[in-house]
Amino acid sequence: MKNLLSRVLPFLLLWLIGWASPPEVPAQPGSNRDKIALVMKALSNPFFFKMEQGARKYARENGIHLETFGTELETDIERQVGIVDNLISRGYGAIVIAPIDSRKLAPSLKKAIERGIAVIHIDNPLDRDVQAQQGLAIPFVGSDNAKGAALVGDYLRRQLRGKGKLIVIEGIRGARNAELRKEGFLRAATAGGGIDLVDSVSANWHAEDAFARMSGLLDRHGAVDAVFCANDQMALGVLQALDSRNLTGKVLVGGYDNIEAVRHELRNGRMHATVEQHPELMGYHGVALAHRAMRGENIPAYLETPLDLVTHESFGKRIAFSLSERANPFFTAMVQGARAQAESHGVELLSADAGNDDAQQLVAIQGFVDQKVDFLIVNPTHSQAVRLGIELANRARIPVITVDRKEDGGQVVSHIASDNTAGGRLAGEYLARRLQDGGTVAEFEGIPGTSVSYERGKGFNEIIAKHPNLRIAAREVAHFNRDAARDIMARLVAQGQTFDAVFAHNDTMILGVLDALRQANPARRPLLVGFDAIPEALQALRDGQIAATVAQKPERMGALAVDLALKTLRREPVPAFVPVGLELVEASK
Repeated sequence: MKNLLSRVLPFLLLWLIGWASPPEVPAQPGSNRDKIALVMKALSNPFFFKMEQGARKYARENGIHLETFGTELETDIERQVGIVDNLISRGYGAIVIAPIDSRKLAPSLKKAIERGIAVIHIDNPLDRDVQAQQGLAIPFVGSDNAKGAALVGDYLRRQLRGKGKLIVIEGIRGARNAELRKEGFLRAATAGGGIDLVDSVSANWHAEDAFARMSGLLDRHGAVDAVFCANDQMALGVLQALDSRNLTGKVLVGGYDNIEAVRHELRNGRMHATVEQHPELMGYHGVALAHRAMRGENIPAYLETPLDLVTHESFGKRIAFSLSERANPFFTAMVQGARAQAESHGVELLSADAGNDDAQQLVAIQGFVDQKVDFLIVNPTHSQAVRLGIELANRARIPVITVDRKEDGGQVVSHIASDNTAGGRLAGEYLARRLQDGGTVAEFEGIPGTSVSYERGKGFNEIIAKHPNLRIAAREVAHFNRDAARDIMARLVAQGQTFDAVFAHNDTMILGVLDALRQANPARRPLLVGFDAIPEALQALRDGQIAATVAQKPERMGALAVDLALKTLRREPVPAFVPVGLELVEASK
């Protein structure tokens, strides 16, 4: 009865707060064409709660009507098929689905596409052969399950020093993600020989089933050295079986999903590893692709979401983040990404805002060194000025990573940044396309001496130099500051200077330029191009106030910095430079 209540109660609570799918209603042709439906698996699984949060974040940012649906059990494929059929009859504009089964949903999804409904599948990939048989090519958003499981396999193999016996607790057999996780784990864990697979059984993703299966396997085979579970729910069941035989902590246990209950076990050293596959990003990007498909845009066939190995060693570590300027939304997003990543790894993140003051950044770094933090992440105010702070950390044997802006001295483990030179070229190429008959351009530069400002300007001017009919008529330093850019642009307008375009080295400055133009209200406004794709700039772009911006991924930069820090602390190799992709976002898009 206790187990039954534990399975039913979470679903009942979620149903009461509106998570459960609505009852069947008569079709209302056309009434739901602007809606996107997110169809998930077991709503009682925290993994899908995070997925729904990510989907709703995109919906809020873009004013989309999103509705969520799901099942009670992760094995209830008939219920999920019924939900899809109901959405088809109600004429939704798009369906984003995390399939329970990789094969059985194909006919219903084909019917949806034939009715003009955009379909995106996330998390669990649909079977390729079945899609080919049905004539389908449904875009997929999700992580590489084999790659994620291999992270756990590599880790457990290193912990066992290449020798030992292990058991695999599989997910639902036939589900593509379950098969990939098993394959990826075994390939990594048994590489080089010395580690033997004792047994592999399915527990259907459920903790209760995993407890029963693991209890039977222990009776049959005795103690083993390690157990890999294809999701965290099953890992919790395995822990219960180990508890009943006083083997907890003596057997290495790896899972997959990084749910909160497992994080508690990692913190206490009862579990050893799991995989964070960012379901919030699957939900976010799944809805984003559906939104683009509804507008008739071309979308990629596969959008891969990141994976992180989370191990018990990271819990309790302290990482410090020295930020150049929190008032800049770009850097605010960067530290938010780092904080979210730190939280998922059980790490305490300390942060300090230098307010773009070189001396204040050095004082903050000295404070972190005095606190004997385990790792230091630095977003420099100035490439040369930060050298002293990095050398302080070096002498204290605190490893350092730089983000976005480079250092000019001291030893760093890695540097994470967009290719700012390439981003400047994107901006230049955009203006060359828009100003084919030629024109004058004003360039608003950032802080002199920063690698970011130099590289963006370098790439931009390389392209402008290739087009003789384009001329840089003014080059102004606004220190990445909105007020400074506004005052400079107001002065230029008052002097009677006009331009066909303005490129600013960040969005904060292009918004300052926009402020001045709104105030002056000239007869003809120049094309405005920024850099960073911060939320306010994207809104201005949607409103037709600016023409384009170069999108970076500051949250991803912050998350990567924490990830590389933890890899360094685990003595894993990390690259000296990690590029983060960028793209041009145009008003027409």
